[in-house]
Amino acid sequence: MFQQLEAFVRETGKVTLTLKMAGEQMAVVVMPGGDSKETALRQPLVLTATPAALDEGFVDALRTFEGAHRSLAEQVSATTEILQAAEKSQAGKAQKALSKGSKPALPAPASTADGNDEGDEEEQTEEGGGKPQPATVTSTLAPAAADAGQTDLLSLL
Repeated sequence: MFQQLEAFVRETGKVTLTLKMAGEQMAVVVMPGGDSKETALRQPLVLTATPAALDEGFVDALRTFEGAHRSLAEQVSATTEILQAAEKSQAGKAQKALSKGSKPALPAPASTADGNDEGDEEEQTEEGGGKPQPATVTSTLAPAAADAGQTDLLSLL
């Protein structure tokens, strides 16, 4: 049993083994205690059975758990490497974009204090005889939509 535990202890750095009796059943908790930040790698193996059944199946259960733990650790490592490579790639793209410089922004249109454009107010004043007139919106799409057999959205309002 301890030879099988040795490989797991070497892999994780530390293993805590807890044994507890509950009537005729024995609970065995094998807790990996490595430095991993990944919570899945710190999940314990919990077995509850009679001592005779644990004698027969503990080593096999530990091997299965160790294999799954190793596979998960390899997946976490591979994912971490992929994420680090992507981070470096994105940082490189950002630096290239910043080094090329950005185009100067276009100036905002000039407006008066009340929020109207000066040019629009002059047009409204000339057309309306001194007072701004409200704009009228007409739709040329309504007849075309009716002719094409489509629903006219303006008629729905």
